[in-house]
Amino acid sequence: MTRILGRAAYVVAFLAVALLWYEFLGAGPTPSERPDTIAWWRPAGYALRLESEWLTPLQEIAADVEQARHEGRWEPRGLIPLLLFALPPVALTVLGFLLFRSAAARVLILALGLALCAFSYYGWLDPQTWQDYSWRWPAVLLSTSLFVALFALGPWLVRAVRRLPMPATVGVAAAFAVVVYFLSIEVTGTNPELQWNISPWPTLTLYGFLLVGLVVAVAELAAGVGLLARGAGGAGRTALAALVAAALGVLLHRIPFSTTGVVQLAVVALPAALLAAVAGRRSAAPRALDFVAAGLLALVAIELGRWQGEYFLANGRDEIAPRVTEALERYREEQGNYPFELTDLVPRYLPEIPRPRSGWLDSKNERFIYTFLGDNFLLEFPGVVWVQCAYSPPYVEVAEDEDEPVAAAPGVAAEPPREREVLEASWTCESKPPRLW
Repeated sequence: MTRILGRAAYVVAFLAVALLWYEFLGAGPTPSERPDTIAWWRPAGYALRLESEWLTPLQEIAADVEQARHEGRWEPRGLIPLLLFALPPVALTVLGFLLFRSAAARVLILALGLALCAFSYYGWLDPQTWQDYSWRWPAVLLSTSLFVALFALGPWLVRAVRRLPMPATVGVAAAFAVVVYFLSIEVTGTNPELQWNISPWPTLTLYGFLLVGLVVAVAELAAGVGLLARGAGGAGRTALAALVAAALGVLLHRIPFSTTGVVQLAVVALPAALLAAVAGRRSAAPRALDFVAAGLLALVAIELGRWQGEYFLANGRDEIAPRVTEALERYREEQGNYPFELTDLVPRYLPEIPRPRSGWLDSKNERFIYTFLGDNFLLEFPGVVWVQCAYSPPYVEVAEDEDEPVAAAPGVAAEPPREREVLEASWTCESKPPRLW
């Protein structure tokens, strides 16, 4: 009974701290907004506005950090408020791991702890980002933290799920993969008006999946292989497991990273070696196959989502958009200029305006954005991944002869003015977007 009450008190305390951090650190209303019209769920942002002697030094540090950011330099004093406000969530997270043994409970605890640490940074040192994205930013930080926690504790979750009947185990694994795949193509893009886009900049996919998720997946896969090698060894089995894990991490580092460097190698190899060494020496740790299964499942789900997103982007750029641009050029050839609106192409040049797909779920914002520029135009559409695609047609000007033009003979039609291409047609995006990491 005492243990149950202790856990209940812990949950209440952690949630109370979460609400306090959200209200205190969350970006408050802009100067143009009246305090009495702010929605009840919007944080007040007391951290940078409250007049208090003990807050004044921290507020001055926040102002210096903001100035340094604009000047492109790093202000080390920013670590002071960050560590100060991140310390309670970290302590509560450690305490939660001691109180709860369940893998699912630890995932939730770790996710909330990571989110509150992110609140400590964005609420104090970068409130502009929070304010720009409004309600989206807490949702982005919470969802990203949740998936980071899922990836980090994947082997422990696999160990727990293995105790279920086989159909349930397969169902849980499939549900996880489908959710990651679905979010990879639905919660992303650069158009903030997309129905399922909770992040104008795809933080969840770029950081949660394509960076942290893939790094953790490779490290867990390498650690699992290292543990398998440990089982076949004799003396020095822990060292052998760590060595094999580190070597495999080095070989697979190009999965999360597009370049090779000391940092990239260390970020993958060191966690893999540490996991293999620590897990191999503890009987309560997940088995080798748990690490392999967790790493492979996360890796496959993330890569499938990336492939699907890149397919949608390439299809919109190379298959759907050319139908529109060809119709625009035919309109110009016949009418002498480009149309004012895309709808002017219907029905003579196109039966309907095709729409680029930005995911499996239909949205009214999955459409081309056309800008008429007189003798030119701009055709844009939101990419499924982190890019916004825009097409510009070739720019053509009339070539003038240096000599005085000779009049045409009677009865002979004058030659039309010659045109020359000054700028080639161009896209702001590639069919396959470059990798950022």
